[in-house]
Amino acid sequence: METINIKKIRPLFSAVLTTAEKYEEDETTAGGIIDPTKKKGTLKEYQRVVAVGEYVKNINVGDLVCIDPKDYAIRKFNQNSVKADLMQNEVVGYNFNIVELDGVPHLLLKDKDITFIVEDFEPIEIEVEKKEVKQASPIITPSPLIIP
Repeated sequence: METINIKKIRPLFSAVLTTAEKYEEDETTAGGIIDPTKKKGTLKEYQRVVAVGEYVKNINVGDLVCIDPKDYAIRKFNQNSVKADLMQNEVVGYNFNIVELDGVPHLLLKDKDITFIVEDFEPIEIEVEKKEVKQASPIITPSPLIIP
């Protein structure tokens, strides 16, 4: 089978092709807790549109969009399982349609997977205070109550 390097595609019907940008570092809250939805290597919720199908309305190439990944979620239990009703059926991963353009991964979505278009924004630089961690002594002495 011959492999090809795709340079450009035109999505059909209501398909939308976006970037697949990922978080490069763990995002933390003000209290220093790592946000599990923004861990290193996970997809960002905002992506740039690269190409749109002919029936897509109001979404243009270059728009910054918020994606809704619920249709691509992989749940712990099957949807028709009794366990899904009795227990919390958490998301264990996502199964996105990935297309590589010139070796760079992109997401192939439907227009219904886009929640909204960001029309105006201002990037915010978050300053993280690095706290100096005191090194513990390598020699740990037991409490006098434990020593015989």
